Amino acid sequence: MKDLHGGNIYKFQREGKNDILDYSSNINPLGVPQKFINIAKESFDKLVNYPDPYYIDLRKKIAEFNSLDLSNIIVGNGATEILFLYLKALKPKKVLILAPCFAEYERALKSVSAEITYFELKESDNFYPNIENLKKEIETNNYDLLLFCNPNNPTGQFIKLEDIKEIVVACENKNTKIFVDEAFIEFIENWQEKTVSLFKNKNIFIMRAFTKFFAIPGLRLGYGIGFDDEILNKMWDEKEPWTVNTFANLAGLVMLDDKEYIEKSEKWILEEKKFMYKELSEFQYLKAYRTECNFILLKIQNISSASLRDKMIEKNILIRDASNFKFLDYHFVRLAIKDRESNIKVLEALADIIEYRG
Repeated sequence: MKDLHGGNIYKFQREGKNDILDYSSNINPLGVPQKFINIAKESFDKLVNYPDPYYIDLRKKIAEFNSLDLSNIIVGNGATEILFLYLKALKPKKVLILAPCFAEYERALKSVSAEITYFELKESDNFYPNIENLKKEIETNNYDLLLFCNPNNPTGQFIKLEDIKEIVVACENKNTKIFVDEAFIEFIENWQEKTVSLFKNKNIFIMRAFTKFFAIPGLRLGYGIGFDDEILNKMWDEKEPWTVNTFANLAGLVMLDDKEYIEKSEKWILEEKKFMYKELSEFQYLKAYRTECNFILLKIQNISSASLRDKMIEKNILIRDASNFKFLDYHFVRLAIKDRESNIKVLEALADIIEYRG
């Protein structure tokens, strides 16, 4: 089975590497919020009941967190379910994707037999989209859907709202829908002022996840934000019942109110992404790309991505070989950004393999 998502920590645990430091996965190092753990321990009796199939309380909480209405929100078993539901509802025939990007988009689009075209985010532009060229591509073709990740995985770039506004106008003129993956947006400073949900545009659908920021990939909780009732109703019709379990539902209700955890996480990422960029920029045969996120893309010169990954595994550190992302090659790896102690361990391991400038 092909591994689309990089490092598989379970494979290494089966091989006896139980103390491996996973830098291939971009999860908040603060771990599962303690407030949720405490409440979950007291809530096992709730497992005797089915969850609310329409998740009214959870959707109200998410809507309130985003200053939206209950009707704008649909929840799912991770963001991936939301992606597949949206594509089943829309059934796009021709889709434009900004790439490099998350590999699951292609798999989801193939499940609805969509024709895929890629718009390259060029290294020469620091992987930021050339807005004029993108508008021209949209205006000269008949795409049913434009799909992109913001902030982008794996590049860490974040497209500004004023640029997205131009893209929205171009898409509206061509009746092209827009799907924006905002799975990492909570790591952006003052993200509430920068999300495309502020447009409240019928043409736009947004996907979000609790996975990354709240460190609960094992619980599977994601949600969608939409302003087109027809699409949302089709998604609900396609959705299987009870895909969000009782504890995932509880997690959403508790975590969005956990201001202490949220503020601590925001302070951590602000400090650590600056620290990692500064330190990684000191390496002689490595280029670090500025990131707005909790991971950082690196271009390496004197070793292949696969070789670096293998050498780091020998040091019990798992990194993401980024060579299987569209438009990237064997020069690229992606590192998570975690707590300071772990980050220093990774930097020291890299220093044993790749030279510093000084």
